[in-house]
Amino acid sequence: MQLSVEIILILVSLSCVITIPVPDNTDLARIVNGEAVDITEVPYQAALRRRVLSGWAHSCGAVIITNRGLLTAAHCVEAFVSQPSLLRVVVGTSSRLNGGKTYDVSAIYSHEAFSATTLENDIALLATSKVIEFSESVAPVSFASEHYVLPAGTGAVVSGFGTTSYEGSSSEVLKAARVSIVSQSVCARAYLRIATIGAGMVCANGSNPPKDACQGDSGGPLVVRNVLVGIVSWGEGCANTNYPGVYTRVSEYSPWIRQKLEILRTTG
Repeated sequence: MQLSVEIILILVSLSCVITIPVPDNTDLARIVNGEAVDITEVPYQAALRRRVLSGWAHSCGAVIITNRGLLTAAHCVEAFVSQPSLLRVVVGTSSRLNGGKTYDVSAIYSHEAFSATTLENDIALLATSKVIEFSESVAPVSFASEHYVLPAGTGAVVSGFGTTSYEGSSSEVLKAARVSIVSQSVCARAYLRIATIGAGMVCANGSNPPKDACQGDSGGPLVVRNVLVGIVSWGEGCANTNYPGVYTRVSEYSPWIRQKLEILRTTG
């Protein structure tokens, strides 16, 4: 996740120490207290890599929704909108740095109202230059419609290759964690002195032990019964029992997603 409010699971400054959006270069999200999973269990999971002097480095997570479209967090890609060739996505692998198939990013559609200060509208659509080949380990996930109801207490799965503890080392393998949706009012109270939990956000956490996404997990999926309901966005620390992880609420952006997918379809 990003922000000076550091991030959440596997997975902005007042007098409280929080972390505000900044892509997984450092303060992004990762999965804390998750378990290693095979990519076939979450075939929609993708890894976003950015070009660095030594080659390519893991940056964030992403989610396959069509054979050329993936969703991620806007804070992960905002700096690359005019240079999409500096990013690529890797699919079909349970390893953070090896295996799978790589696709160049040809276009980035970051939400027009994204705020790097509040992390509102933290969503972006990535277009690949070539069609993604689907298989047992590579498959799209349905995304929640604008009418999707997500009650508090609903179980969900978050996954990613991010760090396994706050400011810790990244996981070399794909991890996932089971978390539960937290009501909007409870989450808003938790962050009352830190940030505003808007309608475009949804919160979740796990317990026994605490589970959450963390740095490097940003942009990754929060899924309920094979439906994408959230995108890892931000949080205070990772697996902090006082602060749920905060995700972009996908149902709020369903019309926007469909609009961008239509642009992608018509422009090739």
